[in-house]
Amino acid sequence: MDLVKIGKYIAEKRKAMGLTQRQVAEKIGMSDKSVSKWERGICLPDVSVYSPLCEILGISLNEFLAGEDIGQDELQQKSEDNLLQVTTDGKRRQKTLRRIIGSLIAVTVGLVLFLATQLYNTHAPQNYIEPVDQDSTEMKTAQLLAGVDGAFLYKYKVAKSFQQLTIYVTTYQKGEPVSKDEVMQVGTGTDSPEDGMIAIIPDFDRFQVRLIAAGQGFKMSTELPILDGVKNREYCLRSASGIAERGKLLCNTEQPLVALLYGENSIEATAIQAYETGEGIPANDFAYYFSFMIEK
Repeated sequence: MDLVKIGKYIAEKRKAMGLTQRQVAEKIGMSDKSVSKWERGICLPDVSVYSPLCEILGISLNEFLAGEDIGQDELQQKSEDNLLQVTTDGKRRQKTLRRIIGSLIAVTVGLVLFLATQLYNTHAPQNYIEPVDQDSTEMKTAQLLAGVDGAFLYKYKVAKSFQQLTIYVTTYQKGEPVSKDEVMQVGTGTDSPEDGMIAIIPDFDRFQVRLIAAGQGFKMSTELPILDGVKNREYCLRSASGIAERGKLLCNTEQPLVALLYGENSIEATAIQAYETGEGIPANDFAYYFSFMIEK
């Protein structure tokens, strides 16, 4: 994210509201020095401050992260861009931190680090998929952007280029599959990125799910209807299960992402592996099982 642009935007909106830095700081329980740092683009506030700060300035979270006013026709595009940006920024910070730590360790325990790295490279999976850490700033920001139904964000990495990424959704009623559809296909060719992100964002108020797949040089998104034609669907209970930890990514093999569960009177939750194997699937009124496959 462009900290300088966001800082200027904060200052512009604060002045438009007729507020001083001290007044803004008092309203959110911070110091005016903190507000000054934000406006100078030195740093961003803690994610816990985003919502109250936006309320004080009369702006949306998407406008805050973009550092500019957003028209209604640009809202979804900016929301997706912000979502991808906060995740990308998190990756950059992790890489920078790893470089710093690696340098410090190398000075004192270079030999130990070398041996540990060799052992890790021997046993660690070269291809993997993992959820974005729930406690990370990136995930907390993504949850704010997504709204009350949250977001499921997954990072993947492959050791070599791949030809195609395909995402499927299988619809279940009373625990039985009734349809399976290919909802997204990204042909990357021989120059595909080694890593990327998949986001699944349920929006119960609009009865749809937003699906985003992105990597270096490509981004694709689509919206899928849920509970279409279901009577009294606004009263349905809802839950979800998804990948809980890093796992090996198997090329040319369909693998699970998320199962979104809905029930008129009750919901029985289960691990995502039930939908992967087809065994022990609970008889919920409705379920949408998202899976993916990377083809070489």
